[in-house]
Amino acid sequence: MRPPGCFPYAWDILFTGEDEMKPILWASAISLMCSLAILAQTPPQRKSAPPALIVKCKNVDGRGCTPREVKALSDAVFAGKSKHEVLVPVKDVALAASDGTLRCAQSDGTICTTAELDIIKEIASGQQLTIRYTASTAK
Repeated sequence: MRPPGCFPYAWDILFTGEDEMKPILWASAISLMCSLAILAQTPPQRKSAPPALIVKCKNVDGRGCTPREVKALSDAVFAGKSKHEVLVPVKDVALAASDGTLRCAQSDGTICTTAELDIIKEIASGQQLTIRYTASTAK
């Protein structure tokens, strides 16, 4: 029986469209799976920053190091780069506060490592300065 209207085909041979839709559905399904797989990937983990260290410098009197003493220490650290390879990345050793708190930075902007601070501590002992460092508890 023919449907009313302008369809020239008979109902019994009318095509339902299922066979021609399969390639489109497969392409859509594969695209969706690829998109979800890309979204499900975790981003690369950033290198976590080392814990902040509080570095204190005390002179022979037990007071915080003076700018002059820190300048002499800094000069000795930079002179020690030829003897201590671990000091090569150190860019800056400076007084951060009048209580003897030091700022020690590497050339990439990160803080000095404990290995670097150990060598700086040795250099400071030759100048009768005491260096102590502890991990910061502030977050």
